[in-house]
Amino acid sequence: MQTTQDYMIRFTRQASHVSMLCSAICAFLFISPMAFAESLPVGCDMREQASISLTYTEDLRPVGEATINGITVPAMLSTGAAESLVFNKKILDRLGIEVRHATSKLAREDARNPKGVDLLVDFSHANIKDLSIGQVKKKGGTYMVENFMDDTFGLRVGAGTLLQNDLEIALDAGYLKSFDPNGCIGAHLAYWDPQAVSVLAMGDPWKRDARVVFIATINGKPIHALLSTATPYSYLPKAVGERLGLTPDSPGATREAPLPGEGPDKPVWKVPVPLMSIGALEVKNLELRLMDLAHQGQIMVLGADFLHRYRIYIAMEQKRIYFSPITTPQVLKRGSVQVIPQPLD
Repeated sequence: MQTTQDYMIRFTRQASHVSMLCSAICAFLFISPMAFAESLPVGCDMREQASISLTYTEDLRPVGEATINGITVPAMLSTGAAESLVFNKKILDRLGIEVRHATSKLAREDARNPKGVDLLVDFSHANIKDLSIGQVKKKGGTYMVENFMDDTFGLRVGAGTLLQNDLEIALDAGYLKSFDPNGCIGAHLAYWDPQAVSVLAMGDPWKRDARVVFIATINGKPIHALLSTATPYSYLPKAVGERLGLTPDSPGATREAPLPGEGPDKPVWKVPVPLMSIGALEVKNLELRLMDLAHQGQIMVLGADFLHRYRIYIAMEQKRIYFSPITTPQVLKRGSVQVIPQPLD
């Protein structure tokens, strides 16, 4: 079984990629069904495209259901991963699907390239005859393959797929929904909450990376933030934390088990953050993990712990992200165990 630490390792390796995304941005900034209908202006059609029902891992990360050539497998849903779809070699081997290997050039300007120079990289790919994720169905295609650390998931669905259209992230209600609004450019798209706060969403203007970031503020200092559904805990590089006034010596900070990896284990500190601001939204009593990362970047990742407290709408055409506090938490399941989240401030 893949551990929380395993997943934190995987997503810390995304830090350099997100840092490149932020660099591009800095260089080129850019209720009820009846209440829902009444809240939208005339001519605005939300055009719901698909809905993915969710279950949860032990640490409450969302899991979707996919089928590969007619076989049902769990799908990791990751708004924090840049790619579109990546399949698990272990599962493909089990299904008897051939995995092929090749070498390709990864250009220095590619968002997936952490080195900043042209690279030759080995990669694996496979032909998939039939694929479905929620209501989305695909026939035939060649897809990237990785050797996941375990066989829990059959594939990873990244931002390249999830953010092709607008995305509603409703972990509390147990779904992700995709929308393709028409005539809604000036509308308030958080249809369930007219008081939802929205902030500017910034993305790669050259569209090499589908992910978007936004500005949050801690201790009066701004920080780029990324939403990552597949990261169990919110975190940021230790060096960035120091700039924000968050250190292992901060009041209430505790040391956690180190991250295993290459070389010496990486220490982790859990640091309480009494207040963080996202536009006009006040986020109280957040916990952030501080880590020494190989690729520091200048990014804060807000994971599933944060996303279970807020319902989110990412409006790609509007370039806005809406945040709506969840005032009445739902009963959620950790595996087969029912738990009720702690009251939210």
